[in-house]
Amino acid sequence: MSGDSISLARINQADDEDAARLIQPYIERSPLLARRVAQHRPFRDPVALAGAICAEIAALSREDLLAFFNGHPELAPTAPAAMTSHSQAEQGRLSLSEPDAALHARLADLNRRYRQKFGFPFIVALARHADIDSVLATFSRRLMATADQEMATARDEIMAVSCARVMAAFADAPTA
Repeated sequence: MSGDSISLARINQADDEDAARLIQPYIERSPLLARRVAQHRPFRDPVALAGAICAEIAALSREDLLAFFNGHPELAPTAPAAMTSHSQAEQGRLSLSEPDAALHARLADLNRRYRQKFGFPFIVALARHADIDSVLATFSRRLMATADQEMATARDEIMAVSCARVMAAFADAPTA
C-alpha cells in the first residue's frame, strides 16, 4: 500500500470504521488498535499517524500486548502466504519466505525455543538488518533476555515496524 492509493486526507475524512480499516495495514492484525488510533484524527502528517500508533501500542496492558504479539508471524513460518502483504515483503527481502533447509531448521528451533520461553513469537524490525546473519545474532542474543526485557524489546520493535510502514507509505504524500 502506498501513499498514492491512500492519503492522510482520506483517513482524516473517513468515518471511524473506514479510518480504522485504512490504518489497519500499518498495524499487524489488530483491528482494535487501528480503531483506537483512528480516534487520534486528524493526522497532520505521517509522523502524527506513526506517533498515534506508537502511543496506542505503548498504552496496551500486558495482557493486550501479549495478545497483540501473538498476532505477529514467526520468522520463516510454515505458511508464508498467511502473513500480511507487509510481512511477506519484509521477510521476503531476507529470503525468509523460502529459506533453504538448514536455515529453515535453525529458525524453526529458534522460534520454538523463543515461544516456549516468552509465550509469543520473536518480533524483529527486519528493516534494521542488512542480512540474515544479523537477524540470527539478534535472535540468539534476545533468547538470553528476561521476560520483562523481551516484552519491552518486542513492543519497541513493533513500533519501529509500524513507523517504517507509515513513513514508506506516505514518503511522497503531502501533509493533510
